[in-house]
Amino acid sequence: MIYDQRLTCLCKIYLKYINCINGNILFNSTLQDTELKGYFIPKHTRVLSVTWALDHDTKLWGNDVHEYKPERFLSQDGSKVVKPEYAIPFSIGKRSCPGKSLAEVEVFLYLVAILQKFEVLPPAGKQVDLEAEFGINLQPKKQEICFKRRH
Repeated sequence: MIYDQRLTCLCKIYLKYINCINGNILFNSTLQDTELKGYFIPKHTRVLSVTWALDHDTKLWGNDVHEYKPERFLSQDGSKVVKPEYAIPFSIGKRSCPGKSLAEVEVFLYLVAILQKFEVLPPAGKQVDLEAEFGINLQPKKQEICFKRRH
């Protein structure tokens, strides 16, 4: 694969979509009877931590949290990817994704290979909807896209 200056831009686009890999939920259970903000939680209760709330917290990411700003993950000079400690797309702790490194490399290489050869566009007269569908995990809405050869 031959890389050129356009990869800097492709890297920035990639950073926006790496959060799509996010499992969005951490499964745990309580080790003892617990009280949290006035709620009683019995021992061995399954607890779900929704990391989506962390990923969209304006206190951490700023009031523009819902805007497309891949530069959030770049150093001031734009030369390095910087991951804030509260960005946890692959979960955390002993239950974090064991394939994180492989997934990041594979997704990056596939996206770069596709984006080097094709422009990805919405069908004529339509716009791409970047909102997610909710369920146990977030997923992109089904929609049509067009691939146009670059060369």
